[in-house]
Amino acid sequence: MVPVPATRAQGRRSRYDAIVVGTGVGGSVTAGLLARRGARVLVLEKNDALGGILASYTRDGWKIDTGSHLVSRGAHGPLGAVLRQAELHAPRFLTHPIPVRSRGIFPITAPPTRSGLVATALEAARTLRLPWRDRVRVARMFFQIFTLTEWELRRWDRRTLDEFVRQHTEHPGAYFLVSFLASIFFVLPPWQVSAGEAIRSLRGVLRSYSLSYVEGGMDAFGHALLGLVEPAGGDLVTGARVVAIRPVDDDLLVTTRDGAEYTAPSVACNLAPADALALVEHADIPDDYRARVELIRPSGNAHQLKLGLRRRLVDEGCLIGGVSASGLGLGDLSIELMRRAVDAIDVGRVSDPLAIYAPVPTNYDPTLAPDGGQLIVASIYGPTRADPIDPPPRWRERAIAAMASIIPGLEDELVFAEMTPIPAIAAWMGKQNRGAICNGQFPGQVGRDRLPVATPLRGLYLCGDGAGGRGIGTELAAASALEVVAAMGRDARSARDERIAA
Repeated sequence: MVPVPATRAQGRRSRYDAIVVGTGVGGSVTAGLLARRGARVLVLEKNDALGGILASYTRDGWKIDTGSHLVSRGAHGPLGAVLRQAELHAPRFLTHPIPVRSRGIFPITAPPTRSGLVATALEAARTLRLPWRDRVRVARMFFQIFTLTEWELRRWDRRTLDEFVRQHTEHPGAYFLVSFLASIFFVLPPWQVSAGEAIRSLRGVLRSYSLSYVEGGMDAFGHALLGLVEPAGGDLVTGARVVAIRPVDDDLLVTTRDGAEYTAPSVACNLAPADALALVEHADIPDDYRARVELIRPSGNAHQLKLGLRRRLVDEGCLIGGVSASGLGLGDLSIELMRRAVDAIDVGRVSDPLAIYAPVPTNYDPTLAPDGGQLIVASIYGPTRADPIDPPPRWRERAIAAMASIIPGLEDELVFAEMTPIPAIAAWMGKQNRGAICNGQFPGQVGRDRLPVATPLRGLYLCGDGAGGRGIGTELAAASALEVVAAMGRDARSARDERIAA
């Protein structure tokens, strides 16, 4: 098991080689890789526990993730690349023989290996009663997904997934199937998410076919990387909310709420761009950059429902589904139904159907629960607005009812049901915009259009889901952090060359 790194109330020195603000995926990766390269890094975390959205807590023998996460490509994606660069052999990425099962309106089970995908696709076509003409069109769509060139994908970066799917088919079942995947990946409906981003991510998931969980809990990933900081001469400080960042000579001065001050030539913020910019003082930030930051739109988000069961009721590694309280079935699916559900969520009303994404961590690692127990950590796509029509208790009631309707015996075996509403999740992550992904993957906000990791303030970088990177959730944040570490290295070499030339 990966040990939890020791933390401090304050840093041991006033100057470091780099400062990292926040210990989410982006902050942990940046700090760990810099430390592995020999840098003395100060890590400042506003919460009392490390990990950001990957943090965990314990309850009566259960270890519970703060968020609801799986790693879409496991060791084959950016998180695996990070551990290899950091020369870490733990934690491991754990897979499951039943990776995903859809329950509710559309029941289907993903095959154990990639070789079974064709048979599963044919089964889905029969279940959806796709006419042969639409089966051919959907087959052509997936052929295009895997054969688009990079130049073609860049064009689709600026168009929506809705446009891509509807050029092939408007069959409601087929549209729902592809669109539901997009909503899980990006917490956005298909008419908002970038087609290029969605296609790249779907390619990666299907090619690697390695949906994974982190052994020992999701926080083990961050703990392994942050564990490199102190041996390299750095410090991990918790309960240290940053209130200001300002340039001083060739360094940046970072001030925390308790009045502590630290300097470093480089600072990486695992924050939303607007939240990071709000900390900057006494620096000229170009108006066009500020305007660009203000225009960034976040993704949606989800309430987190944690269910502890006395015994195992779910066999799959991840449960997904559209679950209807009113008994909607396959025959009721339509594009208009999906739009009505999203419109309901936007104003804060409990939608019908509810979109559910529920990893089952104990099916990967049984040690996370007492003997025989099962933990389900479900995300319920919900509103980010401050004044939802239906309050969180109403969402909790409907979410538990939805889960009970697709998991027979759940209410009899339920030990606890905890719901963390979106505002509480956003506050823990420090996101004023409440988005699961603070720089949402809309057309115009992906690839070359995405905010770069380097800001106009020399030495200040954005790591995590606010700038740079591509991909799904944790992988997006890790890819961004890899860009930050590379950019810091380039900029440090440039600064050294300038000093030598002077």
